[in-house]
Amino acid sequence: MSFLWVTIGAFFQLGLAFMLFMLAAFAGGGVANGKNLSELQLKILGIFIYLLPLLSVIAAAIIIYQYRQGGSSAAYWWHGLPILGAIIYLVWIRRL
Repeated sequence: MSFLWVTIGAFFQLGLAFMLFMLAAFAGGGVANGKNLSELQLKILGIFIYLLPLLSVIAAAIIIYQYRQGGSSAAYWWHGLPILGAIIYLVWIRRL
């Protein structure tokens, strides 16, 4: 693993965290405003506002940890964690 790519990836993940927060806030707000949702669905929407950015921070932390421990390049696959979370969120919102 290269220090340069770990650093670039960590900054990318932090930028992605802000974008995922906006995605969850605006998409969830749009769905909540347009439909009559149950209390559980509203709580799940609220959780996703914080969970999606947290996945980016967790992915960056795992990659930095792997770099410091001498991990292989396979650790870069952790960058996909927030993308997978966003896909799950968008599919769930679509079904509401």
